Amino acid sequence: MLRRGALGLPRRLLAGRDVAGELKLAAKMTLAGTLSWWAASSLGAHLPLFAVLVPLVAMTGDPFSVVSVSIDRILGIFAGVGIGIGLVHASLHGTVTVAIALAAGTTIGVLLRTSQRLNVQAAVSALFMIAVAGSSQAGIARIWETAIGAVITIAIATFVLPPDPARELRHRVEELRQQLALDLTALADELATGSGASSEHLDELRAHSVDAIRHYFEVDPAKRSLRLSPLRRRDAPEVRDLDRRLELAARLYRHVRAIARDVADAPTRSAVLAEATRHIADAADRALAGGDAQAALARAESSLARADDPFLAIQLGQLLTDLRARL
Repeated sequence: MLRRGALGLPRRLLAGRDVAGELKLAAKMTLAGTLSWWAASSLGAHLPLFAVLVPLVAMTGDPFSVVSVSIDRILGIFAGVGIGIGLVHASLHGTVTVAIALAAGTTIGVLLRTSQRLNVQAAVSALFMIAVAGSSQAGIARIWETAIGAVITIAIATFVLPPDPARELRHRVEELRQQLALDLTALADELATGSGASSEHLDELRAHSVDAIRHYFEVDPAKRSLRLSPLRRRDAPEVRDLDRRLELAARLYRHVRAIARDVADAPTRSAVLAEATRHIADAADRALAGGDAQAALARAESSLARADDPFLAIQLGQLLTDLRARL
């Protein structure tokens, strides 16, 4: 019999992952690779491995990349094939050939860097080329096989289940909305009890604030992706609205971090401020959800008017002012 821990292992491994998105990417890779093999074979290629290699290394799961294809990796494959063709016909010792392929491929990879990582695709393709090519005709065939794979890969990435930046931004707004509600509620509890426990959560709050800023800066890549995706351009108005909400979340977290830090430095007990903070949490939650936050804002302002700690009342008032201005 399987133990309960074994049954829960798949759930733990998949926790926090976009399994649906990963399955879509796998399906697109399979489709692009199969069509690339078929097209190259129909044109007379024998074992067109390079045509199939392109979608496997070039397609990405990044929802904000242009058509979700790494052009740098495609160029790396072409560069590697070129290096391989030159080395296949050079009369060099095997180890020397491999050393030159690695040196040339990784050097080109510096210029074709993928994100923050060295693009090793040129080196890998050069080694692959040395292993499978046996003549100049075979080398030339690898070039047009790669070209076929690149064209089909870009077409599939653009028109079949294209990246959905709006969906990803919706997910991030919802994540920030829930986090902000919890953080403001925890701050309200701290003000109600004066326990000084908020200092234990400052690092977590700081991490949430950094996440909010990072998500906001990802809106521009999302907009670029939309402009170059014929099937997603209609989502532009929604992305503009999500842009506004992400900016709001980042601004609110800036205020919450400052208030939480001051409360941690000088623990304060105030039922009125706790009440105002809960109303602010309600208003922020409604605003980030795209709802009407005016009533919650009015309740928060009414509570702050009775505040017995002018310093924190001013800070919470600044948060409210920023929130109202963004609405």
